Amino acid sequence: MGGFSIKIKVDIIDQGEEELVLKVKSLDDDLLRLINSLQAKNAFLWVNKDEQLHKIKLKDVYYFEAVEKKVFLYTKDEVFEIKEKLYQLEEKYKDTQYIRVSKSVILNIEKIELISPTFNGRLIVKLKNDEKISISRNYVRNLKNQLGMEE
Repeated sequence: MGGFSIKIKVDIIDQGEEELVLKVKSLDDDLLRLINSLQAKNAFLWVNKDEQLHKIKLKDVYYFEAVEKKVFLYTKDEVFEIKEKLYQLEEKYKDTQYIRVSKSVILNIEKIELISPTFNGRLIVKLKNDEKISISRNYVRNLKNQLGMEE
C-alpha cells in the first residue's frame, strides 16, 4: 500500500451484520495480508482437552508448536493438543499474523512484546505472557519483513 493514499470510512452500526467493503484497483501482497488478518480475527478453533471441547479464538493463540510428532496450541496461560500438523496450520494461516519462526513453531506476531538479538544470529522474542521463543536464523528475515523492520 506504499505509494498511494487510500480513503477510509468507518460506520459504527448497532445491529445487523458487520461487513467490510474494499474498492481497489488491484490487490497487492500487503492488501491480501490485511484481508487475511481481518478474516482470522473472528476465526476460532475447537480443541479437545480433558475430554471436553473448548472454543479458542484464533486471536488468543500465542503460538503453535510441534513436539515429538504432536502439535500444541498455546494461549496466554493454557496449552491444548490439536490434530492439525504444523505445515497445515502454516498453509491455513498464510498471509496472516501467524508466521513460521522455526522448524517447530508458528508464532502470532501480535503477541510479541520485545525482541532481542543473540550472538549467533538468532532472535529471542518475549511474548505478552512473558514466554520466550527462539527465532531460528533461517526465519529472522521473514519475521523482520512481517514486522516492517529494515534489514
